[in-house]
Amino acid sequence: MSQAYKAICKLTVIPVRSNPNDTAEMVTQLLFGDLVTCISSIKNWVEIIINHDQYKGWVDEKQLLKINTQEAEAIAKVKTYQLNNTLSLKTPWGEQLILSGSPVLSKEKQFSINDLSFEWKNNTPKQDTKDLLECAKSYLNAPYLWGGKTRFGIDCSGLTQTVYQQIGIQLKRDASQQVKQGEDIELGKQKAGDLAFFESTTTGKITHVGILLNENEIIHAHGRVRIDQLDSKGIYNRESEYYSHQYHSIRRYI
Repeated sequence: MSQAYKAICKLTVIPVRSNPNDTAEMVTQLLFGDLVTCISSIKNWVEIIINHDQYKGWVDEKQLLKINTQEAEAIAKVKTYQLNNTLSLKTPWGEQLILSGSPVLSKEKQFSINDLSFEWKNNTPKQDTKDLLECAKSYLNAPYLWGGKTRFGIDCSGLTQTVYQQIGIQLKRDASQQVKQGEDIELGKQKAGDLAFFESTTTGKITHVGILLNENEIIHAHGRVRIDQLDSKGIYNRESEYYSHQYHSIRRYI
């Protein structure tokens, strides 16, 4: 690759991998319209930097749409993310579903990117602001998926990042990064919407995060997106009657 260029995810959702091959670990996902900078390439793989959180990884070049500087500047200004569960979009390569959490590239019925025509089939993206807790609960029972960011599979920090993004707040991708953002909150003074972080019992590293629904309930991705009890020890799984995660701290971002 002679020089870096801008591109967007052209499909519903695509994997971002740790190395340039299909068997490498999926570290995160791109949703339709997510803006990236392509910085290097190996065969059909390109190394990217994701615009909204500066996360790095590798994607299959065929799953991206290269865009010009003017388009990239416009998309970089997008601050609205889809609230609808799914929407149908007609694209030059066929009809495809667009998932909640995707950047809203246009609220118009028809729009274009790089002179390519797109059209929302039935409904355009919702424009109302959604309550953070309502948004979080909409992911209930989504299966846990390492690196996932959708209702079809999501991990703990993917849940917190995506939900916060949908109300206009940008968080980093990993729990270990999110814990360095926001304001530290003393245990006992937490409120709904705060994030609670949890640490490994062996390494002490931050390994888990969830969203507080109230002072002692948390929604998080563990096996599936679920609601459990929170206390000074950590997350108590009432179904299985054990502590699944060890408490570390609470942070506030709103």
